[in-house]
Amino acid sequence: MDHRPIAEIGVSCLIIAVCAVFWYEAAQLPPGSFEPLGSGPVPMYTAIVIILCCLFVIARAVGKVRNGGGLAADFRAEFTGGSPAGALIIAGGTLIYAGLLHYKVLPFGLVTFAFLFLTIWTLENLSLKRALPAAIVAAVMSFGTEYLFTKVFIVDLPT
Repeated sequence: MDHRPIAEIGVSCLIIAVCAVFWYEAAQLPPGSFEPLGSGPVPMYTAIVIILCCLFVIARAVGKVRNGGGLAADFRAEFTGGSPAGALIIAGGTLIYAGLLHYKVLPFGLVTFAFLFLTIWTLENLSLKRALPAAIVAAVMSFGTEYLFTKVFIVDLPT
């Protein structure tokens, strides 16, 4: 996958904003019966870890911009030509994913599998040779997460 420092910075900032909202909302939840793990602390700590990872990505991308041709050159190189189809697929998929979970249309594991598979495969330019690895990763992550939250942490998921 190509490294695009400007896009990495933008996406990381967006993810930080989303995680900050999740952290704030999770902090408002009442304590669960399995404290310190439960409905509030798990998403709070997860958001903090994701924010730290995004800050690392931003720092690395800023270093690439400084060592490269500069901000203007990197911006031209990243955003000339190409198709926005991948970004539109991922953005639309995210909205559909959130809607399906919110309205409890399908089980969490199945919806998450479809979302992760579509996202991973789109990031790999819909390459047929990348479809099977994308499906395997999506299956392990989605159904593993469902098992972890429902059986270990005893968290109710949308099903």
